[in-house]
Amino acid sequence: MSVNITKFQINYRLAYFLWGFGVITLMVLSLLPPGNEPSFTGLVNDKVRHFTAYACVAHIGCHAGRNWYKRSLLCALTLIVSIAIEFLQPFTGRDFEVLDIVANLSGVTAGAALMALLLYWRSR
Repeated sequence: MSVNITKFQINYRLAYFLWGFGVITLMVLSLLPPGNEPSFTGLVNDKVRHFTAYACVAHIGCHAGRNWYKRSLLCALTLIVSIAIEFLQPFTGRDFEVLDIVANLSGVTAGAALMALLLYWRSR
């Protein structure tokens, strides 16, 4: 029995690490001056990239939380970071866009909803 608990503790720690790494990566990529983005940025719409990135980070954050309070807290923190990034972007030569915040919020919601569906299916 204690082997399973240890396994779950390792999984939670790994998820926390990946969530933190994802948030830091989003911060760095979002605050790069214009023209320094990775080469794949022209392939996909900007809002789709925002949605997908924040859905992935929020979903990983949901894996890190052991209950819905912690999951909600990590998703809220992810959203707060995304809003802070949007307010910091004008200082790096980028534009503040409300639609980016909407795409980020949609992504965080989708990531949390996917976790809710997975937990629902697992419990059946």
